Amino acid sequence: MLRIRNLNSGYGKLQVLYNLDIDVPTKGLTVVVGPNGAGKTTLLCSIMGIARVFSGDILYEDKSIAGKLTHTLAQKGISYVPQMGNVFAELSVLDNLQMAGYLSKKEDAKAKAEQMTEIFPVLKKFIHRKAGTLSGGERRMLAIAMGLMKDPKLMLLDELSTDLAPIIAEKVMMEVSRLRDELGITILMVEQMAKRALEIGDTAYLLVSGEVRYTGKADELLNEPELCSMYLGIKQADDKGSSFTLSATDEGSDQG
Repeated sequence: MLRIRNLNSGYGKLQVLYNLDIDVPTKGLTVVVGPNGAGKTTLLCSIMGIARVFSGDILYEDKSIAGKLTHTLAQKGISYVPQMGNVFAELSVLDNLQMAGYLSKKEDAKAKAEQMTEIFPVLKKFIHRKAGTLSGGERRMLAIAMGLMKDPKLMLLDELSTDLAPIIAEKVMMEVSRLRDELGITILMVEQMAKRALEIGDTAYLLVSGEVRYTGKADELLNEPELCSMYLGIKQADDKGSSFTLSATDEGSDQG
């Protein structure tokens, strides 16, 4: 569904990404992992017309979208869920969903919002509460639901586990895999919770200093101990128990 070829991009005159080649298969979950500052978010921003594309191309359904305006891409079926600031804190859950359905007729947006509460039952419970009063995990669910309000073919998800406790982050990861398995949505996910993302992903790319260092099956990257230890904070255990131990950055950190 999405093909990136020889992409060089950044902000202003600052180049962040170098000669990237990435393929996002239809109805698959493609995971991009890497250390902080690797350019993962810049990749999503380049696709969405937020970062500047210096050269190369981005093909969506075999048509170039490099440099296209963000709202044009939304109309084409691409939905972007950013890492932070992804809900309207002062609006209710229902108002957030209806705001996200701005491309639809009012009646259709209302019906779609009701459908989102069926997909994410926790949202129905708090439908009239302000989004800012929700827990971190609940806000992530709302942000994903808002992305789905546009009936996307492709979803771009940026660091959904940020600041979540491990058990809550795990629930969010399960919802992401459900989007692929039950709804058939194509997903490109940037994630710091590397081990879990690689376990549920189909294809993986390891991004380091703006360049791709690994391309292949997601679970097979976990069998590359040098790459995992050096760039992802995932180390082989010394005992005969779990194959890997996680660094603090991979475990999550804050509230649920």
